Amino acid sequence: MPYDHMMYYYPFMGFWTSLIWLVGIAIVAYLIYKLIKSEKILAPSKPLIKSTQDLLEERYVKGELTREQFLQMKDDIKKPTEG
Repeated sequence: MPYDHMMYYYPFMGFWTSLIWLVGIAIVAYLIYKLIKSEKILAPSKPLIKSTQDLLEERYVKGELTREQFLQMKDDIKKPTEG
């Protein structure tokens, strides 16, 4: 065999190649783990459009509305529209 003599010069060649592959696979697995953990893929996304109830609650929490205004608007939202 013409390549048998190479084993005497590079006895750990297979070891280093395997090590490089393992390190590469570990890096890719780590990056996938971080991407999933950061909740950018599997986490449910927030709705793009907020409901009227959500907007009303935000305004109340910010102090833009008094309690009476909030309760009145909340009742107005719950009433069915005439049509």
